[in-house]
Amino acid sequence: MNKIVEFFKSIGPAIIIAAVVCGPGSILMSSKTGAIYGYSMIWVLALAASLMWCMVVLSARLGVVHKHTLIEELSLRLGRPVGVFIGITLFLIVAGFQVSNNIAIVAAIETIIGDLGTPAKVGVLLALNTFIIVVLYGFRDLYNPIEKIMKTIVLLMVTSFIINLIMAKPDIAAMFKGLIPSPPEGGYKSFISNPTEGGNVLVLQALVATTFSVAGAFYQAYGVRAKGWGIGDTKKGMIDSLVGTCVLFGVSLVVMSTAAAALHGKVDPSELKSVSDIARALEPLFGSAAKYVFACGIFAGGFGAFMVNAMIGGNMLSDGFGKGATINDRGARNGTVLALFIGMAIAIGSIIMGFPVVNVITVAQASTVLGLPALAAALVYLATRPDLTGERKVPKWMIIMGSIGFLLSLLLTLRTIVKVYVKLTAE
Repeated sequence: MNKIVEFFKSIGPAIIIAAVVCGPGSILMSSKTGAIYGYSMIWVLALAASLMWCMVVLSARLGVVHKHTLIEELSLRLGRPVGVFIGITLFLIVAGFQVSNNIAIVAAIETIIGDLGTPAKVGVLLALNTFIIVVLYGFRDLYNPIEKIMKTIVLLMVTSFIINLIMAKPDIAAMFKGLIPSPPEGGYKSFISNPTEGGNVLVLQALVATTFSVAGAFYQAYGVRAKGWGIGDTKKGMIDSLVGTCVLFGVSLVVMSTAAAALHGKVDPSELKSVSDIARALEPLFGSAAKYVFACGIFAGGFGAFMVNAMIGGNMLSDGFGKGATINDRGARNGTVLALFIGMAIAIGSIIMGFPVVNVITVAQASTVLGLPALAAALVYLATRPDLTGERKVPKWMIIMGSIGFLLSLLLTLRTIVKVYVKLTAE
């Protein structure tokens, strides 16, 4: 029993990453995939999660074999402008996601208690962001309390979604069968078809993009350093990365399977435009209890992503400009406040004006999408430095999988550029 307790105490960095990645976007895409394809595309989720694990493991390895943080290593080797570019890239990604995180928190609350009205929505966001700022400046050492909070949030999220899955009574045999690759409509070639077409296949591409988070993997190196791990803790890093990725895969699998059992063939997937739409879709099938339980999972996922997402952005921005490499540094805390403010301000503005956030998020994607391959390339670059010898040398399989991750992020980036260009030129 003591060994089990010690094991759960030892893991943490990758759990934080899982809490960030398992946000509203991931929940929505997993649900839509299940509603459209049933169980047949579980293999796509498994493949994306496997690549995510490889990137997280690589990042964790780099966090213990290099003397400095990843951005500082890049700055020392390639110049400060490169570090600034990476820091700003991650910060902008965070700011874009922070808008949807704010909206998701409000949506989850409204699913439980009904329409709040504009003043109440604004009040909720002001109160929540203020609470995060109080926590931010209230602890001298932020990592340990944040890790504990994220473990609790992940537990609540997993419990909520498993309850929904039990209510849905999934086909276990079909779930296992879904691990066997099978083509979507249009065949396997549809995955690389015209990104402005393809219909439902675009949902699968979005599922891969929300599961395979290069930005989240990049931060794993900072998590292991905050944990105090060194070269002797390499095995811990691999186990921690595996546990965190299993949580990410498990939550998405449960959500997808719930939608497959409850919504596939019964609900028009095009009507599932937000996580709150999914919660409401469950109510006629299983009663209000299912809606409330799912909403609790949404709130947990949204709050976890909301809290840590901003901290990652603040930390990376601070490190990029050489103003502090840990979340405890004042530069990182100030950067986190900036990320919180940007996300909250845009969300509140869209609520007051009744302006859809879709266009705002589209612009955010356009401004950050070029940076995603840069993050993957940075990981591969730092993994192949000739001064990494002996026990500090990165295994070849990690480099190979990191390179595959880079190619995947490049493909997703090129497709997103085309979609954004077509959308903006059509308006």
